[in-house]
Amino acid sequence: MRLVKLTSALVLALLLAAGCTVRPIGSRTSPTPSAKASPTAVVTIPVVSPAPLPAITFDPAHVVQVLGPAVAELIVRTNGGGGGIGSGFVISRDGGASYLVTNNHVVANASRVIVLMPDGRHFTATVQGTDPLQDIAVVKVNDGSLPLAQFGDSTKVKVGQQVVAIGSPLGNQGSVTSGIISAVHRTITASAGGGTPAESLPDVMQTDAAINPGNSGGPLADADGNVIGVNTATNQAGQGIGYAIPSLIAKRIAQDLIAGRKPGHPYIGVCYQSEDSFLAAGTDVAGYGVLVTAALPGTPAAKSGLKAGDLIEKVDDVELNNGQTLGGAIQPHAPGDTVQLTVLRAGNITTLSLTLADRSSASPSVSCPATP
Repeated sequence: MRLVKLTSALVLALLLAAGCTVRPIGSRTSPTPSAKASPTAVVTIPVVSPAPLPAITFDPAHVVQVLGPAVAELIVRTNGGGGGIGSGFVISRDGGASYLVTNNHVVANASRVIVLMPDGRHFTATVQGTDPLQDIAVVKVNDGSLPLAQFGDSTKVKVGQQVVAIGSPLGNQGSVTSGIISAVHRTITASAGGGTPAESLPDVMQTDAAINPGNSGGPLADADGNVIGVNTATNQAGQGIGYAIPSLIAKRIAQDLIAGRKPGHPYIGVCYQSEDSFLAAGTDVAGYGVLVTAALPGTPAAKSGLKAGDLIEKVDDVELNNGQTLGGAIQPHAPGDTVQLTVLRAGNITTLSLTLADRSSASPSVSCPATP
């Protein structure tokens, strides 16, 4: 499966391709996220949680009216002399500045970033901070009057829900496409090549709304015009398969970057098999969820009392079935948060309390054993 990041090259619209694989939690290494050294006090970014609207009330024109003014085209020149086009949207204002979220791969190695708004205003932006681990970045422009986008609650997204993507595919500013949420809680690994490290995103939404190179960093919105995802990649081997980073993950990381903090990344330190994997391997248990194969020494998993053979059925009230993944259940949380695991052990249900650590605490010398 080939994955294409959605940055449009300025010359010949060259596409960047990569492989797509599934990996366990804690199995990857990536560059350290960066942010400006001096913390900046900003207004907290709000989140709304409207219920999905019935299909009969879905009006893409309404979505564009609400969200379109806040969606920008990003024109990027890189240190190597090349360039590309991506998308972004305004999420916060503080005094005389506005902040836009986009993808890390849009502004990676940027020497100059120009933000072009739909009303024709344009600005030379500075990169406020980047997070290669989750492919999120924030850029800042010196104008505190830009229209704001509103984040929606990605945990309320339903498969089959209608959505709209807005961005600048192939440099066509303000392009709008619509579709549905095809799936949630996918795991993808993508690399832009040229020495850029791979990004393994453990919880993304899948959509069939048409997204193309140049859509990277643009919003995926619900029927009310609330941003429920940040478009990041598409599967070149398929049709109508694109991916977006859930809004609550993007919001948490963006708020850290705006404030000059290093974003945290929740870490468990557990090796496991998904239900379809262990069933395919011939293992059968009287329950559902993910099957623990190892709790790595010194990790939150080991400290919580998780053991090989445990079946994790829930994280808090989130059931690990119907495509819900363990990674997807923990990603909205920050390191230091405590979650409750519902575990089936030897035929009995037990509850374990687990305090999430940061991925940076993971020992590179400790890894999951190979599974058949």
